[in-house]
Amino acid sequence: MKVTALASRLQRRFDLFSSQTRATLVLWSGATLVGLVAVALAKASESAFHGFQLLAGRWPWWPFLALPVGGMLIRWLMTCIGQGAEGSGIPQALAALQLADTPRAARLLSARIALAKFVGIVMGVGSGFVLGREGPTVQIGAALMYACRRFVPDDAAFRRHLILAGGAAGIAAAFNTPLAGVVFAFEELANSIEQTTSGRTIGAVILAGIISLALLGNYTYFGRIHVPPFSFSIVLPMAMVAVGGGLIGGLFSWLCVHQTRWLPARVARWRQRHPYGFIAACGLLIALCGLALPIFGSGADETSRVIAGRGDLGAAYLPLKFVGLLATFLTGLPGGIFAPSLSLGAGLGSWVAPLFAPEVHIKIIALGMVAMLAGVTRAPITSAIIMIEMTDGHGMVISTLGAAMIAAGVARVFETRLYHDLAQKFLV
Repeated sequence: MKVTALASRLQRRFDLFSSQTRATLVLWSGATLVGLVAVALAKASESAFHGFQLLAGRWPWWPFLALPVGGMLIRWLMTCIGQGAEGSGIPQALAALQLADTPRAARLLSARIALAKFVGIVMGVGSGFVLGREGPTVQIGAALMYACRRFVPDDAAFRRHLILAGGAAGIAAAFNTPLAGVVFAFEELANSIEQTTSGRTIGAVILAGIISLALLGNYTYFGRIHVPPFSFSIVLPMAMVAVGGGLIGGLFSWLCVHQTRWLPARVARWRQRHPYGFIAACGLLIALCGLALPIFGSGADETSRVIAGRGDLGAAYLPLKFVGLLATFLTGLPGGIFAPSLSLGAGLGSWVAPLFAPEVHIKIIALGMVAMLAGVTRAPITSAIIMIEMTDGHGMVISTLGAAMIAAGVARVFETRLYHDLAQKFLV
């Protein structure tokens, strides 16, 4: 009774504020919550993957057990409570933006889905699947922010604003890249958001980034990159990795969107009839690829070492990581592709770097990362800003932007926009 009375008293005081003040308070409170949940997801995922690495290091056969069994358990969880939490989560947020004036948006951004997404990501990373947690944080952030709509007057425009701010805050807090969160909001999400809301969106994104910064410290996702100043000698390797990233990234997106056009009909029927068996088979394929090189998880650890100049990824890393990421995507389990795409790009850069002087090797690998992400997402500005903020790579802004723009342009030949095309399936 005391809790109910306190809640009623707070609600009455909250109602005394103007509608604009209430909207701002709701946005900032939601952004704070998104930041806290994003940090919790980051910590839980890191712990889960560390546990997987310890077990796999002790027992080399562990991935052959963890991947199929873990995948089937996650599938069971999704079937029971998490339908709508599959895949990246960004397509669901995009679809919810278009459905904000209908009850269908709540089916994509419910608290149940956010919880299932959180648990599914941690279990997926802990099982060794090739996935990232950053894209799913967009759906979780959008769902948390969308739940705050009950505290403001029912307005479809403001509901869209909540979804936009929540998704962008999720990116900002997950990568610790506030500027990239703002750019992502307006490049990838905001097609129909009113301009008057942009200031509050930026404020919410920055607040989520501050929460992440306060709890995780002033870290950069892939460490700090040290490269020589800009020189025209980088133009040729930049063009090579940009074209390669556009082609490989665009191909990956096409394969994800148009599965019925390349998967053998027999395999597609088997997946539909025996989803648990298909997931187990994909898990075994990933475990087999992992015997040769450590492709499990997002690839952040391996990529960070290469960016720091400690070792290389090996020639087989790119194709094996590609197969592992595609197999993970085909399972339909919760998981993002941002960080794995960046590690794919590092593999591409490792192919090109030996052709040029040693002092530009790290710069070429970094350019391969941004090119691959831009090729997969066809969001060049977001890709460039994310890369710059994640590596403190302000010394290579021009070449980073150039590689991202070229890669996104090359990827257009596949006529695929991954997140937007997948969002259409949720709309249908």
